[in-house]
Amino acid sequence: MVFVLTGWPVAGLATAAAVFGIPRVVSNRASVERIEKLEALELWTRRLADLLTASRALEQALEHSAARNVPPPIAGPVTRLARRVGAARLPTEEALRLFADELNDPVGDRIAAALILVARRRGSGAVVVLNRLAELVAKDVSDRREVEAARAEHRTSIRWIIGIFATFSAIAAFQKTYVAPFGTPLGQAVLAAVALFYAVGLWWLHRLGTAAPGHRFLGGSV
Repeated sequence: MVFVLTGWPVAGLATAAAVFGIPRVVSNRASVERIEKLEALELWTRRLADLLTASRALEQALEHSAARNVPPPIAGPVTRLARRVGAARLPTEEALRLFADELNDPVGDRIAAALILVARRRGSGAVVVLNRLAELVAKDVSDRREVEAARAEHRTSIRWIIGIFATFSAIAAFQKTYVAPFGTPLGQAVLAAVALFYAVGLWWLHRLGTAAPGHRFLGGSV
């Protein structure tokens, strides 16, 4: 539509890129989903510790942990883990590595690594370790919520920048004399450079307000 109204291919391409890119820049969906996954892992770890307290073997505890009320963010990986150690009779360590791969999260690696050690040693102390891990995850969730509250102001600033730029562009588009030079090949090249600078600036602001997910240490399922 922008291309049809202006006749500028660069404006059409820039608008299309903005339609797909700006919602991602101003959204905090990834951070919210990460927090929800960590909360789910905390609840599941505590449930697993309770099942082990009831003198169940690790494999039995893993199967029963998927029996009901699995938190939605990790329901799929937990259900498949229970199936692998139960009906499929996959070695417990291999099943736990696959579980960590599906979670694809450093905290998931930490929990899977603790369960792998439990599977290897078959000794006491697993309940204490799992409860301690759940406490650490809960602290992580609390810290992340505080950080997200602070970053809300940052995202508001980005929205203001985008709104001001969009308003200025809309007003300028009606000033035919002002925007006439952009209709030339050189003007299109300049417009492309300006659009690129704005895109890089918004991406940089987005990166400043986004936490790095961290690095996994359980690589691969073998």
